[in-house]
Order: sequence, then structure tokens, then C-alpha cells
Amino acid sequence: MSNDTFADHRAEDGRFAKGNPGGPGRPRAPEPIASLDELVAAAGAELIEAALKEARGGNMRAIALLLARLWPARRGRPVLLDVPEIRSTADLLPVGAAMTTAVLNGEVTTEEGRAVASVLKMHCEMIEYVDLEKRMTELEEKVGIRPPA
Repeated sequence: MSNDTFADHRAEDGRFAKGNPGGPGRPRAPEPIASLDELVAAAGAELIEAALKEARGGNMRAIALLLARLWPARRGRPVLLDVPEIRSTADLLPVGAAMTTAVLNGEVTTEEGRAVASVLKMHCEMIEYVDLEKRMTELEEKVGIRPPA
């Protein structure tokens, strides 16, 4: 490409000149003929057969890639535990114990246990905030201070 094409659109200092029409921009991605998911689903049985053949030949990466596509890892599964209702921070101990036991027994994954623990922590904080507000209101009434409206 020669400098003549750039000279028309650039100022003497090399910057684009005022009124420069600009370039074509980033080309758009071509429209897909069929989505990859549809293609893989249609050829699923063949791909598994090919992956198994490769795996039997020692290529475990092939089967891992194809199975990850056809049989994705569990994510976002509901965790069902038989636990009492949580009304106070003291109620959190048996719930936490049930969750810990479920993780250690392999009934739920550590990631699922971590997510439940996060929910329990938020619930505990809510209980503490409500209890703290109640205690402060009682103290203010006892001392004769009116809380701000």
C-alpha cells in the first residue's frame, strides 16, 4: 500500500484530518450456517464412538473434550436438606452441620456447599441486623431517647 492513500486523509503531523471518512471498521462475523450446538447434538452418537475409539487408543483428551460438550458439569443444582426453620442465629448451627455433613458425605459438591454457606451467612447477618435494631429501640425507649423518624 502506498502512502498516497493515507495522505488524502491525514494531516501533516500524521493524525487523521478533519472530515476523514474513516475506515470500514471491524468486519462483522459471518452468519453461522448452523450453530455448533446443533451440529454436535446431531452427530453426538458418532462423536462419542470416535471419542471412545480415540480414548481406547490412549487419547483421553479427545473423550474429555467431547463429553464436556455433550454432558456438561452440573451447575446451579438445588440443594435439598432436611433442616429446621431458621428464626435465630442459634438455628443456624444445625443447618450448618447438615450442610457440612452433606458435603463430607459427597451428597453435594464443595461448590454447592460454599453457595449454601454464603446464603446462610447472609441470613445470619439479616437476623443480627433485625436483633440489633430491636435492642437499640428497646434501649432508646428505656433511656427516653426518641429514635429519628
